[in-house]
Amino acid sequence: MTMRAITTYTASSSASASSSASQVEDEDNSTKLRALPRVEGRAERVKLRKQGRVPGVIFAPGQEDKRLVSVCQKEISAAVRKHSLAGVQCTVFNLEVQAQDEDGNAEGEKLNVRVLPKQVFMHATDRSVENVCFLAVEPETKVRVKVPVITQGEDVCPGAKKGGFVQLLRKDIMVTARSDQIPKSFLMDVSTLDVGKVIKIADLQVPEGVQITEAKMDLPMIRIGGKTRSA
Repeated sequence: MTMRAITTYTASSSASASSSASQVEDEDNSTKLRALPRVEGRAERVKLRKQGRVPGVIFAPGQEDKRLVSVCQKEISAAVRKHSLAGVQCTVFNLEVQAQDEDGNAEGEKLNVRVLPKQVFMHATDRSVENVCFLAVEPETKVRVKVPVITQGEDVCPGAKKGGFVQLLRKDIMVTARSDQIPKSFLMDVSTLDVGKVIKIADLQVPEGVQITEAKMDLPMIRIGGKTRSA
């Protein structure tokens, strides 16, 4: 048995929402990263990591050329902590690339690129950021990204109060959207769900301009599992 739940999301689909979000992000630099150019090679990547930097690459849609860069380990790690690993990969950043001369000194003008961290590779043991693949995007660029699913209302969920528990079966959902309309997350309200109830992917209410690109829409995302306690 299925039950629709309230779906909320954070997206910059309206001019006012976009303006408000941009102002907050610009103030605390939450969507800004600074990068330096780098050269190819394993030895160079090892050297960069010892210096507290993370090797990265910038790709542009439909282009084979790539730009090799490195970003500060502390900055990219802070972004992952703030947005979560899934969240940071559906967040557009302003990447400021500073050119350098042969001696490593800043040279020339800085290049600002809107990027989406499409792939963030983490170390298997210490969970530090190992490598980042950025996709250069314009506001109107359509991209496929995984948007994280978050639940709320567990503390008043009828099924949980009866001895059940909330099962998050899908941690993210694949969508296609313009880069300036990507939802930050899908926040699912489970405050009215009883034991045995489920929320399917098809129950998601997405903002205008966002398309769910999952193959099987009838799969459950959330289920209230367990058995009801006897009186």
